[in-house]
Amino acid sequence: MQSLVVKISNPDTVHAIAEAAKRQGTTPEAVALELLETAVLAQKPFEQIVEPIARSFDESGMSEEELDDLVKQIQKAIREERRRNK
Repeated sequence: MQSLVVKISNPDTVHAIAEAAKRQGTTPEAVALELLETAVLAQKPFEQIVEPIARSFDESGMSEEELDDLVKQIQKAIREERRRNK
């Protein structure tokens, strides 16, 4: 597996990454890696990004109605948890 070392010299960029790391409770390196990976992924066509998800859904045998129900159940659970945590 290849690796790549990147040196960021712009102080504003270094500061912004460090601040994001503090907010997220992680390291500046982890934030920089996530930003790079996101930028690379954003260059791919949408169909290519979601293809593995669509294939997995097709293989699961789940119907679209069942998926809709699952999404609604998860949304409801998240809303209830947010209300409890207020």
